[in-house]
Amino acid sequence: MGISEERRRPADTREFLAMWSAAKEEHFAQELVPMLPLLLGSSANLDPARVQEAAHHLVRAMHLASEPEAGMPAALEYLTQVTAVTRRV
Repeated sequence: MGISEERRRPADTREFLAMWSAAKEEHFAQELVPMLPLLLGSSANLDPARVQEAAHHLVRAMHLASEPEAGMPAALEYLTQVTAVTRRV
């Protein structure tokens, strides 16, 4: 196994927590992807890449909503910012 194939060890606890959070976000987004077309009711017109992207945004918003110092207002603000950027594109 070459160096490029090996997983790099985190330098400190903060980096480990960031890597762990990213891994959890990816896992939960993958869990959410198959549900989004069912929730939206029109899977024939949905772009799979957009569904994947939306899943990541929703997982991040749910994470914000679960934090005591952030909560639902922060989650809704995050989604508002995401949709504002999406509308401009």
